[in-house]
Amino acid sequence: MQSPIYQEWVREERAEAETKGRMEAQKETILKYLSRRFGDQPADLEEKVQKIGDLQILDRILDELFTAGTIEEARAVILGKIAGSLQ
Repeated sequence: MQSPIYQEWVREERAEAETKGRMEAQKETILKYLSRRFGDQPADLEEKVQKIGDLQILDRILDELFTAGTIEEARAVILGKIAGSLQ
C-alpha cells in the first residue's frame, strides 16, 4: 500500500500535468485560429501566446478572440488580457 503522502503527491502531479496539457491545447487552438482566420500571425504575437502560463487568461482570450475582425483586433484582445493579468 502506498502512503497517503505519496498518493497526494501523485494527485498533485496529475493535476499539474492536466493543467499544462490544457494550456498547451488552448495555445495551439489560439494560434491555429489566428492562422486560419488571418493568415500567418506575426512572430511576436505567437511568442506572447506561447509565454502565457495561466489557463484562465487563455480561456478569456479564446472567449473574445472569435469576435476579432482583424489581426489588429485579435492582437488587442491578446495583449489586453495579458496586461489585465498583470494588474
